[in-house]
Amino acid sequence: MGRRAPGGDSAPLGELGGVDGPRQTGRFVFHVVAETWEWDDDVFAIHGYEPGEVEPTTDLIMRHKHEQDRELVERTLQAAVDDGEPFNVYYRILVGDEVRNVVLVGEGEYDGGRTSGKADRLVGYYLDLTPELEAETTAAADAAVAASAASRGTIEQAKGILMLGYGLDADAAFAMLKWWSRNRNVKVREVAERLIQVAREGHVSHPGLRRLLDALLDDLTASRTARGNTSD
Repeated sequence: MGRRAPGGDSAPLGELGGVDGPRQTGRFVFHVVAETWEWDDDVFAIHGYEPGEVEPTTDLIMRHKHEQDRELVERTLQAAVDDGEPFNVYYRILVGDEVRNVVLVGEGEYDGGRTSGKADRLVGYYLDLTPELEAETTAAADAAVAASAASRGTIEQAKGILMLGYGLDADAAFAMLKWWSRNRNVKVREVAERLIQVAREGHVSHPGLRRLLDALLDDLTASRTARGNTSD
């Protein structure tokens, strides 16, 4: 059976505060030499499986990739293995007849005191933006930023930051803002303001910006796990 990612003793990553809903974030580990993958329960769910239902292999993972995105994902993962640098890629996966839009972010880790060269493993997260993208309409987008011209400008700036940091298009960037907003239970504008603050502190280049954005993602997943444990 497929192994679960480290942290299996924690509560599964569900919605923040224990609210039922689609699984949208999950952790993974790829062991380079052994060519084996570990998924937590939520990554199984994102790919349409029950936990442990299948063995997560590179071949299985690539079969789920949209054919137009498969080469991009392969290049991104290979580059990350070769140098261990932080990586991110936005692409589509196929789950039955459904197409899901996901962001994969991670970085290399090393054993034996090494800090460079070929990574021993890749670790990171999946973020499924499909629910936000499916809910998005022109009217909804207008309503989300209609409070004032200043709000619109702030959100557009934040979208640009996410587009730079994660290689997203405008729709996916707004979907990520909405995902953070919903899971933090704060307004989209407030999330946007925080991202702009991060950028103004000088972290505006890749990979520096992306590392900070990943820290926010890690904070969200950690908070969700903690709340899940509290509710048990």
